[in-house]
Amino acid sequence: MSSNASADTRRIQIPAGTILMHQGAYGDRAWLVESGEMEALLERPEGMKRLGVIKAGSVVGEMALIDNGTRSATVRTLTSVSAVELTRETFQVMLRKSPPLARYLLESLIAAIRRNYGLPQPERLDGGAEIRSSASFQTLVERRMFRDGHVFFRQNDEGLAAYLIQSGQVSIRRVDGFEDKELALLGPGRIFGELALLTDHPRAASATATEATVCEIIRKESFLQALAAMPPILRTLTRIYIKQLSNPR
Repeated sequence: MSSNASADTRRIQIPAGTILMHQGAYGDRAWLVESGEMEALLERPEGMKRLGVIKAGSVVGEMALIDNGTRSATVRTLTSVSAVELTRETFQVMLRKSPPLARYLLESLIAAIRRNYGLPQPERLDGGAEIRSSASFQTLVERRMFRDGHVFFRQNDEGLAAYLIQSGQVSIRRVDGFEDKELALLGPGRIFGELALLTDHPRAASATATEATVCEIIRKESFLQALAAMPPILRTLTRIYIKQLSNPR
C-alpha cells in the first residue's frame, strides 16, 4: 500500500485482495474511493454474505467514525484502488460544523442501519438540551405536555413530525403478525419519529407516553434545514443512508 501523506487526508494506492477493515473492529479512518472496486462483506454464522460492490465516488468506513461504534462490515479490494484516506479528526471537524440536530439525525440513521443488520450499537448519550440550532432559537419552536397514555402516532401512520423528549417516558412498540413487541423505552434527551420524516415511509412502529411527558415537536422543515446546513460529504452520506433505509433488503 503506497501513499502521498498530508495532515488529515492522504491519497493512497491499495493493491487488489487487500482487506481494508474487519467487521467488529474499531476504526480510526475512512476512505473516499477515487478509482477501482471493493466488496463489502457481512460476517454471518453461516458464512460471508456480500452486501455490495463499492465503486468510485463512495465513502467507506465512515460509520464507525461518526458514532464511535465498531466496523459494520469487512471490506476487501477487488481491484487496485486509489483512495483518499480521511482521519477520525477530519470527520469530527465536519460534525462540529453541523447543527446538533443534524448530528443526532446522522447517528439515528446509522443506528437504524446497524439494527437492520443485527449489528451491535454503541451506547448513545442523552443530550436533548443540545439539539438546537447554534444560529437560531427557532429550530425547535413548539413544546407541549402530553398525558400518560397519549398516542403520538400509530404504526403505518404518515410521518408529519418527530419528537424530542424533555421529560417523561415514551414506549415504542411494533406489531409483527400476532406479536406486539416493545422495541424501546425512551427517556429525556431522545428523539423518536425521525426516520419516517426522512424516508417518506409510513411509521414503522407506534409511540405512546407511559407517563406525563413533555416533548419538543420538530416539524419536517426543521430536519430539512438541518440537512442543508451540513458539510457536503455528511449531507451526501445522509442521503445514502436514507436511500438504504428506504429500500427493502
